[in-house]
Amino acid sequence: MEARKPLKRLENQMERAVLEMVNELLLLESQQRYCSCERFCHDAAALALNNLQPRYTTSFEGSIYTLEAIQADQELQSLIRREVGKAMEIVAANPRCPEPDCPLQRNVEAVELELAPSDTRKQN
Repeated sequence: MEARKPLKRLENQMERAVLEMVNELLLLESQQRYCSCERFCHDAAALALNNLQPRYTTSFEGSIYTLEAIQADQELQSLIRREVGKAMEIVAANPRCPEPDCPLQRNVEAVELELAPSDTRKQN
């Protein structure tokens, strides 16, 4: 019995489509609600991918064909956009960005400052 050769490549093309959508939405963002660091992008992509059906391929040709099919399917593009948008909102509300100049970290500090009492004197 001949042993099967392992696949040389196994890729989920939905990952590529989701990362492209994350980048597209970041480019359209004008209010600095999101960070563009790698951690934010990967956290948002991972969260969105958990809610999308994977599209695996095993060859270069298959990856090109599948990615083109994903991009041509308007209903699927709308679903990807919706899931990525929801994921970006969730990640933005729970930032883990290590960058000191991250706009999300500034928002967290602003909220913490707003919650701090304005009068620190003890009341008798």
